[in-house]
Amino acid sequence: MKIEKVIFDLGKVLVKFDPKNPFKNILKSEEKINFFFKNICTWEWHINQDIVYDTRPATEKKIKEYPEFREAINAFYGRFQEMIVGVYDQNIKIALELKKKNIPIYILSNFPGDQFDIFASNYDFVKEFDDMIISGKVGMKKPDPEIYKLCISKFNCNPKKTLFVDDRPENTMAAKKLNFQTITLDQPDKLGEYIKKFNFI
Repeated sequence: MKIEKVIFDLGKVLVKFDPKNPFKNILKSEEKINFFFKNICTWEWHINQDIVYDTRPATEKKIKEYPEFREAINAFYGRFQEMIVGVYDQNIKIALELKKKNIPIYILSNFPGDQFDIFASNYDFVKEFDDMIISGKVGMKKPDPEIYKLCISKFNCNPKKTLFVDDRPENTMAAKKLNFQTITLDQPDKLGEYIKKFNFI
């Protein structure tokens, strides 16, 4: 079946993401950084902020719990943009080449709303996409089936003719259950290779 539209994730697909980057000068050692991520600002805590616009309440609550980590906790979202350490130019080029061939391109990303707005103001390539769904602006996140249903309606797409590219298997698996074509991008530099396996209009 021919692919008519393509939906891209951001982190580790189009954007280079290193959550430890802002903490190298705050917590100094790898051991302290690992402790912080494992016990204070955990992955579970962070992904809960993917469905909110304003990350400040979560930050303030966490500081009350761990006041001795105030600086690091403040930095998690206060310096969140430093976790974005660049873009995958080749992958953005692939996306924009599809657009030149009249294949609409979209973004579906788990991203706190306030942090996404700052990010989008710093990276012009975002404006080249036809539309986007950002979890922190719609109050739901991948792999919730409802966010893929929102893609179907908002992007007016037929899942069987729509390719979804994401780095996390649980996200592509959820999309596949709704009949999307998928790429689980285990290595960012393999997008060109993987995408060749699909037929485009």
